[in-house]
Amino acid sequence: MRHPRSTTCFAFALAAAVSAGANAAPLVPERVTFDSLDRDSTGMPVRLTALRFSPEGAAAARGAVIALHGCGGIYGTGKGREHVPTPRHQAMAEMLVAEGYVVLFPDSLDPRGRRELCTTKMSERTITVANRRLDVLASLAWLRAQPGIAADRIALLGWSHGGSTTLATMNAKNAAVAEFRKSSDAPFFTTAIAFYPGCTVYARRPEGFAPAAPLRIFIGESDDWTPAAPCAKLSEAMAARALPVAVKIYPDTHHNFDAPGARMRVRHDVPNGANPGKGVTTGGNATARENAYAEVKAILRAKIGDGSRLSPQGGN
Repeated sequence: MRHPRSTTCFAFALAAAVSAGANAAPLVPERVTFDSLDRDSTGMPVRLTALRFSPEGAAAARGAVIALHGCGGIYGTGKGREHVPTPRHQAMAEMLVAEGYVVLFPDSLDPRGRRELCTTKMSERTITVANRRLDVLASLAWLRAQPGIAADRIALLGWSHGGSTTLATMNAKNAAVAEFRKSSDAPFFTTAIAFYPGCTVYARRPEGFAPAAPLRIFIGESDDWTPAAPCAKLSEAMAARALPVAVKIYPDTHHNFDAPGARMRVRHDVPNGANPGKGVTTGGNATARENAYAEVKAILRAKIGDGSRLSPQGGN
């Protein structure tokens, strides 16, 4: 039986604690559901689930961020962590909520019966950035209709496969994006941030890409999963057309660099990357993470305001 179209919300208790600080309990999200613009094999809309993190206290209208998981999904992989956000996702949610923003993590995998995509060859994946782009557009439509959300101050952020989806969603030349923007007078994303996305498709054909809003990319120079060079090439092509795409490349830094405490390792179970069949390197870089997250906060404050200063009596 198909779920009703109306949104359902209920408290989503974390199955295990994710440290949010020395003495602070982790922020607990609520789970929400809504229809994607994508359809399943029966022709029915894919029913999405998402985690919504919200600041405490009243506000006239808060800025918001839609955050997109990578190929590994939102949740952890260890026993008992199947419904617990990974440390990276939890940390980002904690940081953005502390800034005063509402954060929405749409799950593109579980509703389609998958836990991860990382170990599947690109040519064999049944969940693509095109599917996820439709999830993001539906998430934006749902979020900007919610009470307490400033519909004209919503940003998009994503990691890896979610970063690639961020680029795909921000491409004003894409037919689905263009149709969505024409279908309503409601504002689109104000800005977008992508951590180590795949830029190759747009670097090869930059004439097919035009950002609908300023786009910032953070990536490691040593990334052998989604290499930095195509992102640099894309940024140069956009600069030549005076379009707002900027990339920051961190030296001696690999994929997944902002994951808290992530150890350096080679993942031989990943068949994709710069050297297919030879695995990919992932690992944290605390210095790069600190710098990138400081810039994320600055970008969002400039583009969607300092959410923590919003109140019923005034703006930001």
